[in-house]
Amino acid sequence: MIPAFYIFLAMVVIGVILYIHDRLTYKKGEREEGRGEEREPESQDACSDDCCGTHDVCPSEMMLKHINDPIEYFDDEELDAFKGRESNDYNDDELELWRDVLYTLKHDELMAWERSIKKRGILLPDVIKEELISLINASVS
Repeated sequence: MIPAFYIFLAMVVIGVILYIHDRLTYKKGEREEGRGEEREPESQDACSDDCCGTHDVCPSEMMLKHINDPIEYFDDEELDAFKGRESNDYNDDELELWRDVLYTLKHDELMAWERSIKKRGILLPDVIKEELISLINASVS
């Protein structure tokens, strides 16, 4: 019984020492940032855009990496007419226009095309987004 008491006492002493060390070491601002606790991204847009698991890096981070690159066109200037449209507001003929562009791209151009569309302020139609994800997955595997 005595050895168990000494072990318990040692654990309490170590706990108190660690608590004091923690209070002395970290300032209030540092305590809130990046210590063991999961924090939500500061903005809702940080990684909510199309984060589907197909990318090694979040698309937001990739966009930031290529932010200063000029807009690259993939013989798809006609898609600029859809700027400002909602992703679920396309008819069948317009979706075919998107597919004509999408399925003429090479596999290594898919991500660059997606960046180009986003830089131009165009939202991919929901159906085309799903097809793009399928093509990206197919090119990765």
